[in-house]
Amino acid sequence: MLGIGQRGLQHLAALWRLQEAGLVRIVALGDMHGPNLEEEKIRRFVPEYRQEKIRRYTDFDALLAEDELDALYVCIPPNRHAGEVIRVAERGIPLFVEKPMSLDLGEALAMEAAIARSGVIAAVGFQQRYDAWHTAMREYLQGKRLVMATMVHTSNIENHSVKHTPTEALGGPASRIWTAYQEWSGNTVVEAGIHQTDLMRYWCGEIEAVQASYVPRDPGLIESEGDNPMAYSVTYTFANGAVGHLIMSRLARVLYQESYMHILWDHGHLSLEPEGPAAYYYDGPYPPTSRPPLEALRHPLQVGERGDSTYEINRAFVTAIAQQDPTHIRSPFRDAMRSLASVLGANLSATHGGALVSTDELMGTRN
Repeated sequence: MLGIGQRGLQHLAALWRLQEAGLVRIVALGDMHGPNLEEEKIRRFVPEYRQEKIRRYTDFDALLAEDELDALYVCIPPNRHAGEVIRVAERGIPLFVEKPMSLDLGEALAMEAAIARSGVIAAVGFQQRYDAWHTAMREYLQGKRLVMATMVHTSNIENHSVKHTPTEALGGPASRIWTAYQEWSGNTVVEAGIHQTDLMRYWCGEIEAVQASYVPRDPGLIESEGDNPMAYSVTYTFANGAVGHLIMSRLARVLYQESYMHILWDHGHLSLEPEGPAAYYYDGPYPPTSRPPLEALRHPLQVGERGDSTYEINRAFVTAIAQQDPTHIRSPFRDAMRSLASVLGANLSATHGGALVSTDELMGTRN
């Protein structure tokens, strides 16, 4: 694993469980910042972790020279890539790459091309596709004529946690909270909203075009709050004719967050509620002679427990490699490129006054 920061530690915890089940063996950890590799530090986040025979590297070349690698996780900030994914793919080593894969679409396309040439199994960390509730929603929507998807996430800058990359030594923020800065994160839509964007694609199909408008942060607040915009409004056009809305915010002094997920088809809508997804529609004689009560319109999906999506995406990746069967992966690198292009397209649109941006043109209209 390359990058033992917040997300890398979460993957390491899942892999440790898989190792205890005999499905994987962790052989090497790499991080440019030596303290991130110390056993005591890692055990604060992964209590079961033991250094044992695991090798540790602060140099990527030395890690890549490791002769036991059947796969490599790349869990580094999206603006810190320096050809690692391409070099690993050229060595024929399967890859798990955290999102966003890059803040530069050209760099990400070069990664995709190297993966395609080598034919290696490559997954991207869209773990929400492995949430049992989200999968049930996808299955429920199959065959329906979708017309609109709306996802709202209002959050606060205090919800940003301190990261592990020594950004203060790399020209970045002294606080290490790189997710609050555009140069490091791309902004909230790119760093976090890419998850909601990918879910919309998982449910609704391909995004053809994007338009966006952002509300910038007041310059006087940047030193204390970061320079990401305060609010984001993104509109997606899907290939099937549906429209999508992604509305996000990162405000200070609110200390509150909430989310809203809503998908409409031509005769009903599906909502993700705290108890699970529920569909709302009328299935009696139409038109009804009187307004039906809510309980006659609400139809909860039978979904069971949500499960641990981070564990499930790791289990799928490990299984895909063990069986040499990429169909276990719901977020292959090639597919994930469309989610990345959509959020980077939103940035491009916002920069150009809300202009319509074609994702096909961004991707070079590849087959």
